[in-house]
Amino acid sequence: MLKIAKPVWAKSLTNEWNQFLGFFTEFDMDKGQIITIKIAARSYYRMFVNGEIIACGPARTAHGYCRVDEITYQVSGKVQIAVEVAALNKPEKYSNDCTLEPGLFACEVVDSKENVITATGDSSWKYQELLSRRSLVELMSHSRGIVEWYDLDQHSFDWRMGQGCFSIPIILEEQVQYLPRHAPLASLRPIPMETLEEICDRIPAEGSLESLISLAKHINPDYYQLILKENFFLESLRMEKDTAFTGQYKLDDSWENLGKAVTIRSGNSEAAVTFGREKSELGFIDFTIEVENECCVDVINSDHLHISGELKSNTYVTRYCLQPGRYHLTSFEPKLTRYIKVILRTVGTVKMSYPVLLDYSYDDKKECFFSCNDGELNAIYEASRRTLRLDTLDIFMDCPERERGGWLCDSHFSSQGAWQMFGDLSVERDFIENFMLTDGSQKWKGFFPEVYPASKPNQETAGIMTWSFWLMTELFDFYKRSGDRAFIDACKERVSCFIQGLLSLRGESGLLEGLTVQFVDWSHSNCASCLEPINIPNNCLAVCMLEKMADLYGYADWKREADEMRSIINAMDCRKDLGLGNGDSASVVDGQLRRGDCMTEAGAAYEIWSGFHLKDKAYMDKFVNYMGYSPKYRSDPNVGKANLFIGIILRFDILARLGKIDTLVREIKNIYLEELRDGSGTFFENYNAFSGCHGVNGFIGALLTNMVLGLGQPHELTKTIKLMPHPCGLNWARGSAKCSDGMIFMNYKADYEEHVMEIMLHMPENWKYKFEIPFELLGWKILLNGKVVGKEKGGMS
Repeated sequence: MLKIAKPVWAKSLTNEWNQFLGFFTEFDMDKGQIITIKIAARSYYRMFVNGEIIACGPARTAHGYCRVDEITYQVSGKVQIAVEVAALNKPEKYSNDCTLEPGLFACEVVDSKENVITATGDSSWKYQELLSRRSLVELMSHSRGIVEWYDLDQHSFDWRMGQGCFSIPIILEEQVQYLPRHAPLASLRPIPMETLEEICDRIPAEGSLESLISLAKHINPDYYQLILKENFFLESLRMEKDTAFTGQYKLDDSWENLGKAVTIRSGNSEAAVTFGREKSELGFIDFTIEVENECCVDVINSDHLHISGELKSNTYVTRYCLQPGRYHLTSFEPKLTRYIKVILRTVGTVKMSYPVLLDYSYDDKKECFFSCNDGELNAIYEASRRTLRLDTLDIFMDCPERERGGWLCDSHFSSQGAWQMFGDLSVERDFIENFMLTDGSQKWKGFFPEVYPASKPNQETAGIMTWSFWLMTELFDFYKRSGDRAFIDACKERVSCFIQGLLSLRGESGLLEGLTVQFVDWSHSNCASCLEPINIPNNCLAVCMLEKMADLYGYADWKREADEMRSIINAMDCRKDLGLGNGDSASVVDGQLRRGDCMTEAGAAYEIWSGFHLKDKAYMDKFVNYMGYSPKYRSDPNVGKANLFIGIILRFDILARLGKIDTLVREIKNIYLEELRDGSGTFFENYNAFSGCHGVNGFIGALLTNMVLGLGQPHELTKTIKLMPHPCGLNWARGSAKCSDGMIFMNYKADYEEHVMEIMLHMPENWKYKFEIPFELLGWKILLNGKVVGKEKGGMS
């Protein structure tokens, strides 16, 4: 990591709340060689070498810490390094994607022999305050930073080449704790917008679409009081609509070395041009534009069109106010993009290249795969993989634009997709470590924050308390995935702090009480009638979590407490017909703990997933056949339906464990094929959502590999993999997984006439497999690498 670099910033800046600094250094290399640039920053940076953008970051981490990104680059002759650093902040201290800590920058450059060439803290680095970006403007969303609004002339980017008025930064007194970045950097590869789809005029419209803006104002009222009247524009932008084009345009297949371009001169109203691509991607919007006169350019991105077919304005717009001239523009914020609309507010001629996206998602090497003779399953797998890729970078995010937050619960499932489809544990390791670095003594009852890195007005608040349970279950699974005992032991003290606080919440009932902020599912299960006063599904999850932690760390008292809670739940009055008396809530009545009347599918999924009801055939039959998005039999109207997050995801996991793979595949198709019809190529947070990209759906790709192909998740702890193919009527399936010792390949061919399955498997020499035959293949002849395998009955694992 950093050898001699000191953390630096500036004092007496013009902007107090959102500060933007440009740091610069230059040096000469006598001969060409590879240098390594080591960089840490808050909140975000983007780096240019000789005017070319080569990296953005940093990898996010906990309060008081900084991860060090390391970028290697081939150079020769004069080398100019420019780093733009944004230190985001607002009075409410509310953010879901960064910590909102004071600005900080540290960097050093070393040669191929690790000799330091330049480092912050000496006179070789200088800075400018970048006032071309407005500091106090509206927010992108309730939980993120500001929209981008730039006032640019032909000299605004000269600082990147060392020109202009610079100052020497001050060395910060803060004792920064540096951590390595394990997660890979984004590739920044250019992804072209494929089509020019529309040219139109923009005119005022009636009505209002300000709900997202109102939410941001409601949660951040003090910040909005700081914004000058002339810096508000999102509502007026959303009050415009498209109409027929009255100007002139000309297409150019090759504009110098910039590729395709379009020249536009507006007519009766301001002009707009829309670009599109087949599926959504995530990245920085990058294009070149030449304006004849002063021009205000609004760049709007979206992953979908409105039901009317129009690309509606939103809160993720980037605004450029340009003086005459040519500009190469790259957004600072990553954008979830299938469509880009560029609005040109000028009386002159404008020429612009077709935009590209500089990829800012996980750099998927496509080393692992799944494929079969069912094109629908292949499409679902690829969309699951795309969704996870766009939600994975330095942490697991729930969505790549609206929040970019690292939420717990999502990560328990998306991490399984990352290991199965990417063959990578580095993001998960950093993700878990960030949470473990939080100070348990400063958190309520030692709980973990619901989303992190993040910032809340009261740092003691955990938010959704039950999300901490999912972090524990993920930690348990991470140990099996990685075998990294040293990391698990390093987490022990923080985990113990949480478990101690959790057990203090056991009340008169013997179960957890006083969990003021809980979550079960985006459905009726989250209503007070199901959550209060005692929520049984979350207590079941707590029992399961305690059992796993007792196993992981060998604490008998944790296991004893879990056993007591499991016995209390099992002893409660529970009707076999899943009707009255089997509700999600419970209360103490006349000294006896009784369940309420309001039962939900999500609550049932929590309980089964946590190991309850497994031997109750009537209960399990009701769950498998009468519940879910598309049940086999008519649902009970007295049982609240589950939504996709997280009740149906849990249901999918349970069906997989039970070996109900035909049911699992049917329900996966019923939900996700409908979402694929919307065309973004990503999956959403809820089955009734109109658009989005939600990371938890990366779990689906893992399920298809695990359960349809039958190639289980590699366990580094035991160097084993479980094989349990469920052909579901397929003629063939094939796929691979990655482990520390190489690749694991598997394929099968199923002959339904002869009842023969032929499997080929290749693993590294020191790996073992466990083979289980599912119920539907009993009586088949199964050949594994040409040899007949035994007849073991598969089951719940």
